[in-house]
Amino acid sequence: MLRFWILLIVGIALFALLVQLLSQYNFISRKMRSFMGILLIAVAIGIGIFNFFQERSESQLTSLAQMFLQGQTLRCRLNQEEILANKEDFNFVSGTLTLMGKEQGKYMRVAIPLKMCKGDNATSN
Repeated sequence: MLRFWILLIVGIALFALLVQLLSQYNFISRKMRSFMGILLIAVAIGIGIFNFFQERSESQLTSLAQMFLQGQTLRCRLNQEEILANKEDFNFVSGTLTLMGKEQGKYMRVAIPLKMCKGDNATSN
């Protein structure tokens, strides 16, 4: 994540330097330079907002995965059906962040994306 921010800052600095040089040699007007500066600020704010929501979503999924792996039951929605997912009936697949029904269980071959689940106060037996 730090590498992303460093690359973004370096990219913005290079872009600002380029705009400054083009403006100084009269390739673009000062108005256009101001417009590019405002556009650059808007893009930076957009990236910040996107990053905020992405981290929040990732944090929620991590929390749900931890709850499931600690033995708690999750309430999941799948095709308008509510399923109580626990470690007895499901396995957690970390690569795809899904809950897969165990082979000999009642939910065999059922795959539930973790983002379709919510935490539940009840724990599995």
